[in-house]
Amino acid sequence: MTLPASTLDRRSALKARHRLAILDAADSLIRERGKPHFSVDELAQRADVARRTVFNHFASLDEIVSITCTRVLTGAVDEFRAATERTPDGDGTAFSLFSEIALAVRGMDLPTVIAYLWGVLAEEGEDGRSQSAMQDVFARTTEQLALELADRSVDIDRFEVEILVSTLMNGVAVAARHWITTTGASLDPESRAVWDRLLDRLIDAVRTGYAPPA
Repeated sequence: MTLPASTLDRRSALKARHRLAILDAADSLIRERGKPHFSVDELAQRADVARRTVFNHFASLDEIVSITCTRVLTGAVDEFRAATERTPDGDGTAFSLFSEIALAVRGMDLPTVIAYLWGVLAEEGEDGRSQSAMQDVFARTTEQLALELADRSVDIDRFEVEILVSTLMNGVAVAARHWITTTGASLDPESRAVWDRLLDRLIDAVRTGYAPPA
């Protein structure tokens, strides 16, 4: 028997609501506890769904945590995109593009994103693996941003755009590692000042390069 379109639409909408409720509940539990330490039963209760509903949408808790991290990263990418769209158009040079990207990065609340990801990805005794996971996260984000900006910056060679974006964003990943080591990924005025100093050093290093002074 073929179900009416209205019935299928209601079922699809219900599934979408359940999936979103589960991911929102996972995010809420992670933020409360600082780690993805919760059971399926706790997650189901927070999402106000049945335990079996969780597994109707996701294969495991690890998958839920991974998608939750991806949503946070997507939010950061959207923030970056909005910031670059707010900046005035440059003169079509790579230096102008660099200035645009640097301004956008300065305007982002990266410490909050980094602290969240570190809390999710870091495990006791697994610092090396956690650092690698953070690097992978930034690598995926960098690739997406490089492609987007290359499509936007039609007056600049795509290779130059991708090198520029990759250099700066991979530098952000390095700054994030040093910031975590120095501050423990805490979010207070002092730790944020440390981040600002690291970001200033990064941007200055990329802007001026490493050629000897003329």
